[in-house]
Amino acid sequence: MQTPEFRYLCTYRADFSEPQQMIGKAHFGRRMIAVLTGGVVEGERLNGRVVPGGGDWATIDDNDTLRLDARVTFETHDGALIYLSYRGVLRPMPKVREFSLRGGPKTDEERKQIYFRTAPIFETGDQRYSWLNNIVTIGMGESIGGAVRYDVFEVL
Repeated sequence: MQTPEFRYLCTYRADFSEPQQMIGKAHFGRRMIAVLTGGVVEGERLNGRVVPGGGDWATIDDNDTLRLDARVTFETHDGALIYLSYRGVLRPMPKVREFSLRGGPKTDEERKQIYFRTAPIFETGDQRYSWLNNIVTIGMGESIGGAVRYDVFEVL
């Protein structure tokens, strides 16, 4: 068996508007749309900001599991535009809501109570960052009240 190795890529915070659009229950679950209003990207290989206007078209199923479907644009410190999209899972929603109301989980024990994982895919036409087009990444998320924060790792 081969055990995966990871390399840290960046941490980003995406701020979103409140209240979120609650579409209601449909055939895929309760639809919720969050519009991004900005944020910041920081890391050794990737720095900049989250461009306002992206969002997450999430659904919450009958088991209170949120399934993310997000689209985000980064603008790097040197002017490159990088698009990322990701799917992910966030559960259990009652615990997420509890922690989010007070700014997110405060301890490692509280963080262990939340499963928040994503699989970002990067796209850019800027040659300086074209290496992003050819890597696989995972994100470890945290809901922090009015925003989400992700630590993103390249799978080696």
